[in-house]
Amino acid sequence: MLLPHIFNPTPTSYYDVLRQFQERLDAGLASGEYQPFVWPYRAFGPNLLILYLLLPPTKSKVVYYARYPLFALIIYLSADSILKCRSSMVTIGYGIGLLNAWAVLWSASLIIWNDARGEFRRIEEHEGADEKLPVDKANGATTGAEKLTDGDLRARRVDGGAAKSLGSLQEHGKRSNSSKGKLFVWQTLPATFHHRLDWVCDLVSNFRGVRWNYQISGLPPPPAHIQSSLKDPSIPSADARSDLTHTDQIRRDLFNFVLCLIALDVQKTITLQDPYFWGLPPSTPSPFPYPRLFRTLLSVAFVYTSLLTVFLLSPIVFGVLLGPNIIGQHAWPWLYPPFFGPPSQIYRKGLAGLWGQWWHQIFRYGFEQAGEFAGRITGWEKMSQKGMLLRVAVAFACSGPLHACASYTTLGDTKPIYGSFGFFMLQPVGILAQRAVSGWMKSRGLRARIPASLRGIINVAVVVVWCYVVGPMIADDFAASGLWLYEPLPISPIRALSGDGFWRWGGRWVRWYSADRWWRSGLAC
Repeated sequence: MLLPHIFNPTPTSYYDVLRQFQERLDAGLASGEYQPFVWPYRAFGPNLLILYLLLPPTKSKVVYYARYPLFALIIYLSADSILKCRSSMVTIGYGIGLLNAWAVLWSASLIIWNDARGEFRRIEEHEGADEKLPVDKANGATTGAEKLTDGDLRARRVDGGAAKSLGSLQEHGKRSNSSKGKLFVWQTLPATFHHRLDWVCDLVSNFRGVRWNYQISGLPPPPAHIQSSLKDPSIPSADARSDLTHTDQIRRDLFNFVLCLIALDVQKTITLQDPYFWGLPPSTPSPFPYPRLFRTLLSVAFVYTSLLTVFLLSPIVFGVLLGPNIIGQHAWPWLYPPFFGPPSQIYRKGLAGLWGQWWHQIFRYGFEQAGEFAGRITGWEKMSQKGMLLRVAVAFACSGPLHACASYTTLGDTKPIYGSFGFFMLQPVGILAQRAVSGWMKSRGLRARIPASLRGIINVAVVVVWCYVVGPMIADDFAASGLWLYEPLPISPIRALSGDGFWRWGGRWVRWYSADRWWRSGLAC
């Protein structure tokens, strides 16, 4: 059943758009075209991944090969949710597509392209150095408080901030007789359930791999006192970012969070003045001059501020509000590095710096693993020109479908293929074109004649022009999805001054949904 155009008649306010979204959802639910997103039924796929990872350590071939049918089931369940589920809440609707697509990619990264149960490990702190750890005969490792790996066989204990050598540990993980101080080890899949539950939950939610052996590049290494304990030469040397204290973290993150809240209120107020941000077509007249430039810049600013606000919640909640007294080692300040890099990378590297170092890297590991998998299939080495081109193209070929699925599951008149997917598939073209021009100028000796400051200005100019040309592809898709109609804050002092109301949150967020099968019933949003 094809539903009528959502903007018929043309809305006169953003309230009309929200009402028409609800009408479209109601019509789809009544016809059977749509289903609500129901928890926990629709979260079954990601939960399967967690349950699989929670299986005790074993060398069983059955468990090892079970990951393939499990992954196939995750793909089916995620695709089913993307095709059928919708929500009148714009952020939930966008998240249905984005998170289900990411669940597939992240599952592939953990259990298909890698064997997280056997290969991944994280840095942990352990007390009581005189504990005797028995051998787990199932997998040849130690059990109890932790399971030591080869990286643990040479470790140091930190006592009062001074690193004291423990010497070499025995093959099966025997420790020093001293019971004082702290020991930092590489922890593989633990044997005890409560320990394994903590390890697995951290694994599936730690997309950047901070404190894990799959940590993405560009993040701060562990502090020096942890490195002196691990004695792992593969870890980069600690730097100033590694020594972040809780005081530094509070000062940095709380200040940035407050700035984000103020900026969100300002941006939300401005966007509501332009019907384009309600979801109307780009041809809609704008109250602001240079509509294309204004809308693109404001879309970038709104995306950046919205994401940064969400990202700052983890260091504030876990690192500041809960802190080490409640959640222990999960509150280490170095576990919460900034999600966005310095803007100076755009000045230095242009489009490559924009995407590779400035923009958030939350999905980077999944994209990299897809590229590595493609490299293994083709046999193209990572450092070869073909290998580099392949990996860049694959990374954006993963980002495109993620955002296209998110666009597809909204209730607006979006263009997922042309808009979100097309935008990301053009990015490697721009990056490679800029690199090709830079390489050509360097080979002709022209690049050396241009001052570094001028090269930086040219890089920034290239990014601005590129975003002006291709940016509307995704900006129009964001707007059409109704994404900017979400209410980021419960209160809005600025909009209250204009008479639009102070309290912004309301309505029914969740409800109980009763389906024809009991397992399909649950909380719907």
